[in-house]
Amino acid sequence: MSSSENAPAEPGIDDKPLPHIEPPSAGFLLQLFIIPMLIVGLIVMVWLMFSWLAHMGSNPHELVRDLKKPNEASWQRALTLADLLRNPAHEDLKSDVEMATELAAVLDGQLDQENFDENSIRLRMFLARALGEFRVAEALPPILRAATLERDSAEIDVRRTALEAIGVYANDNKDVALSESEACMDALIAASRERTDAPEEKRARADLRSTAAYVLGVIGGEPALDRLVILLDDTYTNARYNAATGLCRYGDARAVPVLLEMLDPENKESGASEEHESGRDWKRLQVINAGIDSSGQLAENNSADDLEPVRVALQRIVDSELTSFGSRVRHGIRLNAKDALLAMQATGDKAVAQ
Repeated sequence: MSSSENAPAEPGIDDKPLPHIEPPSAGFLLQLFIIPMLIVGLIVMVWLMFSWLAHMGSNPHELVRDLKKPNEASWQRALTLADLLRNPAHEDLKSDVEMATELAAVLDGQLDQENFDENSIRLRMFLARALGEFRVAEALPPILRAATLERDSAEIDVRRTALEAIGVYANDNKDVALSESEACMDALIAASRERTDAPEEKRARADLRSTAAYVLGVIGGEPALDRLVILLDDTYTNARYNAATGLCRYGDARAVPVLLEMLDPENKESGASEEHESGRDWKRLQVINAGIDSSGQLAENNSADDLEPVRVALQRIVDSELTSFGSRVRHGIRLNAKDALLAMQATGDKAVAQ
């Protein structure tokens, strides 16, 4: 064996001593485990707290009880209650006479007060909206009162919301002949006549007329339809178009001139009241689609009058480039117009067969 074989080996990299290992300090463990655990625990506690609050604030009977003692947050409770009443899960509440009576008393109490601050106005609006969801007679009187009571211009919004609530009530209570209710018709016709010379109120008054036109179209009946015919000449497009759609719902061909205006793809006036260009295009789209739907309703409920101008207008939509709208929107409008044409054709064929 050579001397080189007996010589001690040179230390290699793997033979170097390892660094000294120290146990983790309490501070390190605190940063690594305990603090994250505390943060997660805090998040869970906050989530549970909000879930509990949400659950506590979603009990309709508790909301009504709390509304009897109004405060600055009451309008939020009234809004929550209105939303709950629209939820199919709470369908049974719509026939709860006791709840409707209690809520009616709250709205009456609010209307007795001459408070016109923002919270008070909101509270009356959402109380009226909630009452409109009921299917019991006790809900209607305070809504009608809210629709007619105005001691300050701030209450215009309350009146408009109350009119909308009458429309919801009428739609859900078709067995109730509101067209025979003198108080109801007086409130609607009065609102449909709203006019003002005050520039700051013009839009709000026009919206009252527009909302009244819509509700008159829901209620129907000869006095309502005759009033809608007058509103076909309204200078405010929303009121005019709501009058036309209301008449179409009952097959009244007196709507045709304004209906043709709604169906005109080049009609710029329909969106003129919107501030931004995107809003104007969106409004025009809504008006065209409403006109298409109304055409179908008119044809379905009227087999006596000549509706050829309406068919021509629908065909013009089908053939139009509709350059103001995107490709998907154009396609959707054309499809709706084609469906309306087919429905009108089927209705016509059925009438001829009879």
